Amino acid sequence: MDESHDIEHASAECFFQHQYFRDIIISEREDANISVYNTYKNKIDDLNKYDAFLWTGGLGSIYETNSHNKNQIEICEKILKLDKPLWGSCWGLQVIAYCYGDVIKKSKKPEFGYSEKIEIIKNHKSYKDKINYFTAPGHHYDHLESINSEFEIISQNNLSIQSISHKSKNIFCTQYHPELPYNFIGSLMKYWKKNYLKIMNEFNFNNLLNKLEILEKEDKYNRKLEIENWLRDLN
Repeated sequence: MDESHDIEHASAECFFQHQYFRDIIISEREDANISVYNTYKNKIDDLNKYDAFLWTGGLGSIYETNSHNKNQIEICEKILKLDKPLWGSCWGLQVIAYCYGDVIKKSKKPEFGYSEKIEIIKNHKSYKDKINYFTAPGHHYDHLESINSEFEIISQNNLSIQSISHKSKNIFCTQYHPELPYNFIGSLMKYWKKNYLKIMNEFNFNNLLNKLEILEKEDKYNRKLEIENWLRDLN
């Protein structure tokens, strides 16, 4: 996230996305020592001292030229050189795939609030015990158009590649957000309601928010399972 996006989250009275990552990490690895890196305000630390990295979601388009994207790409390239475990969610997937030379483009149809009918097309340890054809929190205008690198598609739906894994390194990325509660996305959508009412009417908008509440309450698809599996598998 860049500074303006963090300010927007604060104005919406929402947690920062990294706080949800932190909660999941601590629930799986109580002894974890966690640092949060913001490219807009932190100097590059000694990255080699960390055992693994997790990249949050964000706003913007990685194919645009601006200082935020430049900083994101710079730190991603430094992390990739370390050959350490790396997880990326949504924006995280797009930054990582972009650094590998894969193609990120604007989606023909964006996904608002959730991604549904996600099919697991290749076995992966992160999907152990995951229900196939699942729904997950998702919200994006851009997507991974094509892969030119050593990544392979692990899951997808009719709108987007939904997860990828590097063939030889411990890098796993989702276009959706297993770390984020559905109603967290709903809260941000309520804050930016005027933008969504340009896309849908108020009846459909309210129905979408209600659906997000139900999805989070029921947790039918075990929302956090894949990231929990990935963390458990770390040495």
